[in-house]
Amino acid sequence: MAAAPKNFSFNLTLIDHAIVNALQEALEHIMPEIMSDNHLLERNGYGQFRWNPIIAQLRDKCQHLGWLELNICPRGGWKTPVLFHHSSGYIFTLMNEDTFKGIQRRKDKGKHYLCGAAYFNEELEAQYEQLELALPGVSADLEECVYRSQEQLAQAIHAEVGEIKGHILVLFDTYSDRLLGVRAVRLTHSLEISNEEENWSHFIGMPYAADLTITPQQNDIEDEETLVELL
Repeated sequence: MAAAPKNFSFNLTLIDHAIVNALQEALEHIMPEIMSDNHLLERNGYGQFRWNPIIAQLRDKCQHLGWLELNICPRGGWKTPVLFHHSSGYIFTLMNEDTFKGIQRRKDKGKHYLCGAAYFNEELEAQYEQLELALPGVSADLEECVYRSQEQLAQAIHAEVGEIKGHILVLFDTYSDRLLGVRAVRLTHSLEISNEEENWSHFIGMPYAADLTITPQQNDIEDEETLVELL
């Protein structure tokens, strides 16, 4: 068991800022404008619909970096955004904090794609506070669902399962139309938050220039120094 190191960092310079800015633009500007422009007072389906501008903003803000590939993983009637960082082999997915807490406690969590993503992570220690939650693990009868989710995530980014080296979950918290917090975490197989956690909330409200000319990374996954930086 372990506590999250206060100074831990994934060293995702620019990527972290771009993801936070995409969330803030979609949640605090685009969605309120849609409501206002169309004189909408009710918010039926609001939580689901807002993922459409989130995905659009992720595509706009992140792909110009040249380091990330954004694709969509179909899950029944739902489409989950998946970011792939080629130089490290890591995938990123995003989720609301409240949704995540609900999935953590599900006994049938193995059916959810998040377990498939978490199974790409190896040798992680859960935070002490997470161990105290006594979360259920993935039952043996649902392990096939986990492997199927891994295949679907890999197919979404046009890769093989073995090419994915790990998963980072970006969690965000909201109230009404305000983005309150964002953090990046890696999960154990039981969906406990590990000691690899970084707070990205300081990027909220920080100006981001999406039109900057960025030199694409040339990092190789075999470059040990680069891998150590990301992990």
